[in-house]
Amino acid sequence: MFDKEYIYDKLWNYDSEGDSRVIAEHIRRIRKKLSVLTTETYIETIWGMGYKWKK
Repeated sequence: MFDKEYIYDKLWNYDSEGDSRVIAEHIRRIRKKLSVLTTETYIETIWGMGYKWKK
């Protein structure tokens, strides 16, 4: 599982002071692109925690 601050830090090398809505928007866009290719849901939202890649 990855929390938003971890993702933000790994992608942009910033401290966790960035806006977490940026991560949510990127996840939304990734999900949209994946939905064109498959009906499988690969990214699961763990509310209050972060995101999880489903196997």
